[in-house]
Amino acid sequence: MTVQTTNAVRPRLRGDVYFTAMPDGAFVRSTRGSVFLKGASVHRLLTALAPALTGAATLTELLAAVPTPQRPSVRKLVGTLLERGFVRDTGSDLPHSLDDDAAERYAGPVQFIDSFTDSAARRFQDFRAARLVCVCGPDAARGFLSALTDCGATRLTLVLPDPDSMLTVHQFAATLPEVPAELAFVPAPSTTDGADATDWETLLRTADAVLHLADRPGAGSREAVARLCARLGRPLVQGLATADAVWIWPARTPAAPDGDGDGDGDAPWRRLLATRTEAERRTLRAGPCSDGLHRGPVAELAAIQLTFRAYCHLTGVTTPELAAMARLDTTTLEVDHHPVLGPAPASSAAGPRKPGAEQDPARRVRLLRAADPVPDPLFLERLAVACDRHVGPIPDVRERDHPQSPLFVTEAKVADPGLRTEPRAVLGAAHTAHDARADALRRAAATALELARQAAPRPAPEPGWDLAAERARPVPAPGNGRYAHGVAAEADLDRSALACTLAALARLVPVQAAGDAAPVPPAELTAADRQCVELLTTADARWSVHRVASPAAALPAFAFLLDGATVAVQVHPDAATALSAGLLDTLLAWQLARHRRESGDPDPTGGTTPEAVPSVQPRLAATDGADQLATTLEQLRAAGLCAVLQVLDDDPALAELVRFGVRVVIDDA
Repeated sequence: MTVQTTNAVRPRLRGDVYFTAMPDGAFVRSTRGSVFLKGASVHRLLTALAPALTGAATLTELLAAVPTPQRPSVRKLVGTLLERGFVRDTGSDLPHSLDDDAAERYAGPVQFIDSFTDSAARRFQDFRAARLVCVCGPDAARGFLSALTDCGATRLTLVLPDPDSMLTVHQFAATLPEVPAELAFVPAPSTTDGADATDWETLLRTADAVLHLADRPGAGSREAVARLCARLGRPLVQGLATADAVWIWPARTPAAPDGDGDGDGDAPWRRLLATRTEAERRTLRAGPCSDGLHRGPVAELAAIQLTFRAYCHLTGVTTPELAAMARLDTTTLEVDHHPVLGPAPASSAAGPRKPGAEQDPARRVRLLRAADPVPDPLFLERLAVACDRHVGPIPDVRERDHPQSPLFVTEAKVADPGLRTEPRAVLGAAHTAHDARADALRRAAATALELARQAAPRPAPEPGWDLAAERARPVPAPGNGRYAHGVAAEADLDRSALACTLAALARLVPVQAAGDAAPVPPAELTAADRQCVELLTTADARWSVHRVASPAAALPAFAFLLDGATVAVQVHPDAATALSAGLLDTLLAWQLARHRRESGDPDPTGGTTPEAVPSVQPRLAATDGADQLATTLEQLRAAGLCAVLQVLDDDPALAELVRFGVRVVIDDA
């Protein structure tokens, strides 16, 4: 980015910038980042120039006070600082009417705004004029009152549960040296519906922001206030106490009639529920919170956190932390942040709404084909944000509960945003720990996107893309003809489409006849399979591999048996690739069965994986891609089948991280 350094610029050094001398230059740092500026005289110029960078003078006026030989260097330095965001132009700031006394008293809050955005004084002036309504208990009210007074709020209404609470907080306010000029104490109506609904609407309708720390009855009041604020169009910052923490939501701005706003503002709540067991969900939904969670320092610190988020929201300050859930630990009183990918699809009501252009399957496929591949290292780095045990689509990734010999095994839990099931487990396995983790996360990502699709309302018929005919085609409905589907999240669109298609084909294989099929002679196994074969043979495993009838006759299909039961089915244009993948699945099945026998533990997946046994998830070769996909589609056409692709983007944020998460449905052509 290049910033035009004109003579009319009024440069102001942001308040959070500091710099220090370095060999051959200066190091400059702020909340926006850091940079090393090379030059023997840079630090000296910065030291001399910084006091003058107040925004009061134009660049022309600043240069007039600089010796002529140094003017080019000063101009270049100011331009660099502007480009990097350490200096900003105050020439376009909105006017304000803060008097000198207020500007001096609240210099800190104004400087904080100035570190992130423009027109800091005007934004602070608007905050002071905002009408704030806090719904909370008495201890939290003390925290709100102190924090908002320090921030300069002048219009505050405290909605408290009963007259005793009102008296307690009123007595506390009398001990403060200063309180908001317009301070009111109001008893909370009993409910947000029925006879008290009008009272609640009167309280909240005129608020410029609502701050709500959910007290007893816990989640019930949290959801009711959220619904009411959404209906009234009031910005809302909420907190909810659970057994071990207070969760604080990002500021929620209800969508305006033209579609602006944060859309599904309650996605964090469903994310929080999705990572819990059903028993934990019932506790969170029903409340009440345990005694003591809204008392003392916990309540006051939670109120301060909500105040900070409301202040930032009303003054236009944005940071990654403010878009995340804040978790205040009730034992340590520490605060950490948990990014929330969303919107999480709703299990009912309106799901994510896509613009008309995004419903066009041709456009969506074209965009994916033009996108850069996502290899394993980048995929794992991207998906780290989704692996959060509290609110992540993938709440848990672990190895320690599984044997790590002879294969490395990784289990990933996937949260169901539709809240139909508890988090479910998928397994990844490989000959190296890194590959096992990548395998598990790719399967988990694809499963998470499929669960998001299931949770969102579906159009009828669903739009799709015929991979062979290269045209739009409705997605076939289950129950008609030879129907099967697969999901995948590979490095590019061709690999993902191939993996989905092969998985769907494997589901059409008549595995019940596998035991009657002729075994594959060992001579057909490649040297690459020798490791799996030797391990199975050494362990005296009763295993075999059989060539079985393929839905597309020219595509090799194999069933893999262990102790007489089919544990894997693989279909692939290359027989060697199918055999290698199936042998690895067979070795994994033997390894897990041995572990269960020795430990007495149940099946680690608990029968909840979306991939029913036997395993039909293909393991692609490194060279697989467009050629293998073309071969597979040609064989499908010859067998009278079609493959229709869906882009899995019902959870847009997760889809952006995964990039090539797709679903392919196979049916009669």
